[in-house]
Amino acid sequence: MMSRAAEVTLAFGGEERLFRLPIGRIRALQEKTDCGPMELIQRFTTGRWRVDDVRETILQGLIGGGLSTHEATQVILGHFDDTPIFPHVTIAQAIVASAVIGVEDEALGESAAGVGTNSRSRDTSSASAPSTEPEPS
Repeated sequence: MMSRAAEVTLAFGGEERLFRLPIGRIRALQEKTDCGPMELIQRFTTGRWRVDDVRETILQGLIGGGLSTHEATQVILGHFDDTPIFPHVTIAQAIVASAVIGVEDEALGESAAGVGTNSRSRDTSSASAPSTEPEPS
């Protein structure tokens, strides 16, 4: 199930923060980076990103997530500028991906350990014979 709000909560600046890129924020991001969201995702995944691709994505995501422009800028100044940039690339990529693709909502009552999931192996869940014979003991 995908998030209908196209938002994601990520750790940034020492705390969990809400990031969201509604259409207005995506347009602002396009202006600042001179490319669309899918090109940004491609830049992030291929390592061809620019500093402002990362910085502006996080800034616009913070504003879209509810911070004022002033508050978001202060967060960026304190936790992005003058810090290594590379650790922030995955955050920026997740922000854009949540706006374009969405993020999976965690189903209620399920834990991260997979409680309630079917844990049978392929051999026991398949009606087909195994493709290779087991090795002799």
